[in-house]
Amino acid sequence: MKALRNWAMAWSAAAVVGWGSAANAADMIITSEIPSATNPSPYIEQFITAVKQRTGGAIQGKYFPASQLYNDRDGLAALGTGAVHMVWPVSSRLEQFDARVGVASLPFALTSEDMTNPCFSQRFTRQISGYLEPRGIQVLGFLRTADLIFLMKDRDIQSVDDLKGQKIRVIGGQIMLDAMRAVQASPISMSASEMSAALSQGAIDGAMTSPAGWVDVLGKTAKFATLAPGMGLATSAVTVDKPWLDALPEDQRKAIHDALNEIIVKQWKETVAKDQQLIEQMVAQGGHYRVMAPEQVEQLKARVVAAGAGFRNKHADAIAELENIRKECVHDGK
Repeated sequence: MKALRNWAMAWSAAAVVGWGSAANAADMIITSEIPSATNPSPYIEQFITAVKQRTGGAIQGKYFPASQLYNDRDGLAALGTGAVHMVWPVSSRLEQFDARVGVASLPFALTSEDMTNPCFSQRFTRQISGYLEPRGIQVLGFLRTADLIFLMKDRDIQSVDDLKGQKIRVIGGQIMLDAMRAVQASPISMSASEMSAALSQGAIDGAMTSPAGWVDVLGKTAKFATLAPGMGLATSAVTVDKPWLDALPEDQRKAIHDALNEIIVKQWKETVAKDQQLIEQMVAQGGHYRVMAPEQVEQLKARVVAAGAGFRNKHADAIAELENIRKECVHDGK
């Protein structure tokens, strides 16, 4: 039934924008599985407004949040059909197209300092986009999703051993699945819109997600929250149908890039402060929040980094490229 509904909505959207993307450059359809109040949805709305203003109304954006049109996985698959022009998924969703994209999801691999360094972020964007462009998908940039936290229904995660045997929803991608198995948890991949029901019904014991996911999705059902600093800097990749973008007039392409770059800089600053406010909001409502002790973080790091050894060996070139970007943009002080 859901598949039929999504098909019908996709057909309706396509009827508005047309199936030939190059011939309908005035329309920009963006879909997401994230609710309208949850990051990055407000920034998608800001982006649509900014593009409309910069193009004098030549590009009219339409946004379908909360899987109204597609969830992120199906939305990415629909790029190129004309029904969808942009998707802003968590970066791990892109691993379905090229496993090398997993460098963006390696635990303890990326930092906010890296991603707010213009040299690093621009070159890292080009690296990831290069893996996807043969599939007709271009990455325009990365937004901050969150420093991921463990949100549990009944268990206060204080140590690595507390994760043993727990059914934990993770943001999809083989790397994070392997990381959770390394601490003897049972990882489960599902969309954000499914988390609340799954936690309430006992299908999962908890989730690794954002503070916004605590407030807007799980609420008081998740009583305990734990941050393991550095483990999971989740990002959202701004992906676009490359042939559609390339077919736009140059001034419209520039408007899209300029509007997005301004929003990315703003978004990285604002979301750090916003996440702290959201955590404080849930604590005020009776939730429990803790930062995992440094010695436990080190134990966690040792296990999950070891779990990623297979990926690092298989995709050594991607790892080497990432480290070269870090060296030239961060360590060399550019």
